[in-house]
Amino acid sequence: MMDALTIRRRVREMITTGELPCDDPAGLWASMGDGKRCAACAEPIAARQVEYEVNLTSGKKILLHQPCHAIWLKECEPDAPTTAPSTP
Repeated sequence: MMDALTIRRRVREMITTGELPCDDPAGLWASMGDGKRCAACAEPIAARQVEYEVNLTSGKKILLHQPCHAIWLKECEPDAPTTAPSTP
């Protein structure tokens, strides 16, 4: 899996372009992965990893690794920085 800083930069870019929305969650489920790709890092979520399925109020569904979910939540906060940090 990518390092957290790289994921954070990728998530910020995806939020900026609208590829990854910051809509409010309408539902959240956690289970073990089954190889589907994470919406944040684009890597498969392996059977030994926790997969979060987030159903958004917009009707869109996103799948995220547990650490990617935490980064996505943080980056969607209203006071989140709008540019990626230059150092870890």
